[in-house]
Amino acid sequence: MSFQQVIGALKSRKVDPVYVMVGQEKYLQKEFEKHLIEAVIGSKEEVNDFNWVKIDLEEWTLEDAMVEANTVSFFSEPKVIWIKNPAFLSSERGKREENGQVLLDYVHSPAEGVVVVFDCNFEKLDGRKKLVKDLKKVATLVDVGVVDERTVTTYVKDYVRQAGYAMDRQVLQVFLERINYELSKAMNELDKIFLFVGETDKITKHDVETVVVPSLDNNIFHLTDFVMTKRSDKALALYRALVLEKQQPIAILALLLSNFRLYSQIVLLNQAGYDQGAIAQTLSVHPYRIKMGAKQVARYASQEILLAYEKLVDLDYSIKSGQVEANLGIEYFILRFSKKV
Repeated sequence: MSFQQVIGALKSRKVDPVYVMVGQEKYLQKEFEKHLIEAVIGSKEEVNDFNWVKIDLEEWTLEDAMVEANTVSFFSEPKVIWIKNPAFLSSERGKREENGQVLLDYVHSPAEGVVVVFDCNFEKLDGRKKLVKDLKKVATLVDVGVVDERTVTTYVKDYVRQAGYAMDRQVLQVFLERINYELSKAMNELDKIFLFVGETDKITKHDVETVVVPSLDNNIFHLTDFVMTKRSDKALALYRALVLEKQQPIAILALLLSNFRLYSQIVLLNQAGYDQGAIAQTLSVHPYRIKMGAKQVARYASQEILLAYEKLVDLDYSIKSGQVEANLGIEYFILRFSKKV
């Protein structure tokens, strides 16, 4: 069942006894929680410690959680058992194992008027485990993982329209690029834009550029491009502007290193025959970052990318070992590597 199907069912007051929510997209997590509250309890104002019980499996055992689920509410009202950190459903090692049979016993005979939600705030379930395989057959899975560009675009368009505003295609593109196609960030920034424009019903490019400040990641993307295209004047100007904005040189270096590491990985996986979707899945990186990275990689010589990454690794070591001052080291790298031959 897709996320939209789950939400549609909740809007129709069709509630399942056990949900397993998997993924880390905060906006979708909040949407599921909001609609579950409306379907089971009525409104957020009616939520209390008796009808909304939060259980952290870093502090409780799964058996304790199932006992709570089977405990009749003192006020005979519907309740939700929200279970956080169910690491036993992930592939994470070193975590406490749980008695999975008590969960399966409960799922096959759930308590009346009780909804159990496993909040799996990680990328995916460990499909190799028998418990996970059995749970998938009987529980309702709610996918709140990172969504692709098209889905983000659709959410943004709908959100803007429902709020009573208009945003043309060019302005929408500027907005999406500034938020890196991240859904949760998009919704936060749109709320700020709505406050900024007030009663004006049309959102302009000026509104977006005024309210949505380019992230450091965005600036590092441009800095990387300036270095690789040998535009040392623009690269230095952007780097120094970031420093003036109180960005730490070591943080800038870390992001540069991350960018070139990603580019190097894309180069090597491209050579191995991987497409963009497979690369995103293999590296566990947002598809938009892979798409933009692949565009950049296509413009440069593969050996240049690998060499830049190697030089940055050396620079990072030299700075952290005290051999080179961070600011001077980064400026020297920019000048030397982006020097036109």
